[in-house]
Amino acid sequence: MAGINDAEFCNRQKASLVILGGFNADKGAMEAAKAAVARGRKEFVFEDPLEGIENELKKVKKNFAVNVRSSTMDGYTEAAELTDCYGGIIEINAHCRQPEFVQAKCGEWLLFNPEVLYEIVERVSKIATTAVKLRGGYGIDYEKLCVKLFERGCSIVHIDAMIPNGNCDLYLIKRISKHGFTIGNNSFVDIKSGERVIGAGAKMVSAARATLKDKNFFEKMLESDILSEPVEL
Repeated sequence: MAGINDAEFCNRQKASLVILGGFNADKGAMEAAKAAVARGRKEFVFEDPLEGIENELKKVKKNFAVNVRSSTMDGYTEAAELTDCYGGIIEINAHCRQPEFVQAKCGEWLLFNPEVLYEIVERVSKIATTAVKLRGGYGIDYEKLCVKLFERGCSIVHIDAMIPNGNCDLYLIKRISKHGFTIGNNSFVDIKSGERVIGAGAKMVSAARATLKDKNFFEKMLESDILSEPVEL
């Protein structure tokens, strides 16, 4: 959750993996964030993008990934070097749909320009363990996309399996998870909904807004044998 998931917030969550960000790793993405803030969105705005990210990495005390947006390859590779230095996973943001980020050629712009996404993953995965956050709900061959991502070096696909005006697309999770380590996201609000995502084939399930409504959300979810089962990447 941009503007919310900093190290302080993530350290309070009783989750096996926390995802910081989205953070903006270069000037283009940071300018997009400033424009989004100007119209009322929450975003992380740092005077120096990489210094701001590193300051957060120094404070995180859990297994972590860092969700990153960048308008340049250098932003991704430099963020990957930082993330690897602190023992984390870099998550390429191909998810944000805000127009400022799409115009800056990051976020879900990468979904519709997959060759650029593949090149980013290939470069970054040589530096750090790499995940990709995808937005579902479009007329995209997600299975083909994910196969190529895994082939290029992606270790984790984190899929926001949204159905427009609906809930979680469990069938999409089932199709993707056949090809590699998948984190399922969307409509995880209680134990039953989380268990359905795992039942569809995801190795892990992620929550966002639910944690704002209940500060003990993850602690409660871990009462489930299914949701508390250890996993290895």
